[in-house]
Amino acid sequence: MAPGGRRDRATLAISVAVVLLALFVFSQLGDIASDGGYSAVGPRFAPMVVGVGLLVIGLLLVRQALTGGWREMPPPPDEPLHAPSFLWIAGGLALQMAIIGAVGFTIASTLLFMAVARGFGSRRPLFDAAAGFVLTAGVYLFFTRVLGLALPAGPAGIV
Repeated sequence: MAPGGRRDRATLAISVAVVLLALFVFSQLGDIASDGGYSAVGPRFAPMVVGVGLLVIGLLLVRQALTGGWREMPPPPDEPLHAPSFLWIAGGLALQMAIIGAVGFTIASTLLFMAVARGFGSRRPLFDAAAGFVLTAGVYLFFTRVLGLALPAGPAGIV
């Protein structure tokens, strides 16, 4: 509990919000077609797992919030926000969203990878570009070839 025996309203509000999010997920399950086709598991399975997980976590958080506050929560960091890191990461994400339709998933996500690496302090842009390209090309191929989902292709229509 907060000093003076009062419950911390913020922890309770966040806990209840997690439960409400779980209920929202459950309410949307009816909008998902239930036919699984050839699969033993239908398309409702993953959202149901997410909803159950959110509900369990939310209820545990509500219980903790009502009985003394969240336990084993790390103290807030002493250091302030590092603006250059934040700007690299946010800028990379904005750039990816702006160019993904024109240059494709792999190139846009490689640039995002490079910006995030820079935001975390990397000073090796060529290595970051190579690692980002290998990672995002693998993700692209997995989603398009294995899962059969459409991601924006590059200008040449390939990865």
